[in-house]
Amino acid sequence: MLLNLPESFPTAVHILEKLEGGCLPEGPWVLVGDEAIRPLWERAGMPVPLGSRWVNLNETTKRLDTLIPWLEAWAALPLHRDVCIVAVGGGVLTDMVGLAAALFLRGVTWQAWPTTLLSQVDAGLGGKTAVNLTAGKNLAGAFHPPERMVVCSAFLDTLPVRQLQSGRWELIKMAFLEGDTAWAERLMAAPKPDSSDLARALEIKAELVHHDLREAGDRKLLNLGHTLGHALEAASGFRLLHGEAVGLGLLAACFLAEEAGLPPFPPELLQRLANHLRHLAPEIAPWEACLPWLARDKKIDTGANGTAPAVHCVLPQPGNRATLRFLPPEAWSTAHAKLLNSFS
Repeated sequence: MLLNLPESFPTAVHILEKLEGGCLPEGPWVLVGDEAIRPLWERAGMPVPLGSRWVNLNETTKRLDTLIPWLEAWAALPLHRDVCIVAVGGGVLTDMVGLAAALFLRGVTWQAWPTTLLSQVDAGLGGKTAVNLTAGKNLAGAFHPPERMVVCSAFLDTLPVRQLQSGRWELIKMAFLEGDTAWAERLMAAPKPDSSDLARALEIKAELVHHDLREAGDRKLLNLGHTLGHALEAASGFRLLHGEAVGLGLLAACFLAEEAGLPPFPPELLQRLANHLRHLAPEIAPWEACLPWLARDKKIDTGANGTAPAVHCVLPQPGNRATLRFLPPEAWSTAHAKLLNSFS
């Protein structure tokens, strides 16, 4: 299935039930793939051209120095500007390959074949590519959209349960972003999302990205759950998976929205949300450990004109799309406390 996206949208999105080569580049290409996916790729008879590599990556290797050997190898082959780089892996790999493609020869085309639910909903679409710096997540990157994204449900069958549940929080986030409580309830109840859920989430994301590629306005809404979520993830020493941290950040954002005077979500919905997240409570860092990470969030206004530092906060509301508020990092302290109290 090819999603019906705006005509000028830079990425074609295909949803497949099983692996097939019809969406691969017609011209020269190389693959960078997750080693864990290699058996599935090879069993399906998918090609692996000269210069491809299988890698093991995680948040600690999501750094610029990891990319250097890739770039050197591509230059030594040599690859030229007509090459396409195909990324087959999760969100970390997708972010890194997209950035490497942006850097090589000042930018070559690439394809995203996201293999986790998290990356299929989040990292694969939108063109935000990045690596981490010591100061925080995704602080060195570029906007470089893939020319094609292929979402294949066969990849999801390879995932551990924890990874599948982690990715589901990005889908649930999209339901809260739209204020669609019925969709949120259904996603929390279903053991596995179906292709219609993925298609709807990707169409919403494409709409926001299409009008705001460089995240100057409404695209920031996609960061719902990420403001405190990124801080929780980093403060846990990355013991929390990204999607798990987003789920916790989403619940905290609901509390912050109510504190800010927005209509509250039904208490029973928030309780169900808390019940799904309860097992993560031991990994929630104290507020004092989260604040430094919030203070260096890349969406922050540092207060250079004499104003106090503030960050774009995405606040959900039932029945309506989420809204943006510019709030100081400390505004999250009460929401963090309520997050902890919801598990007591």
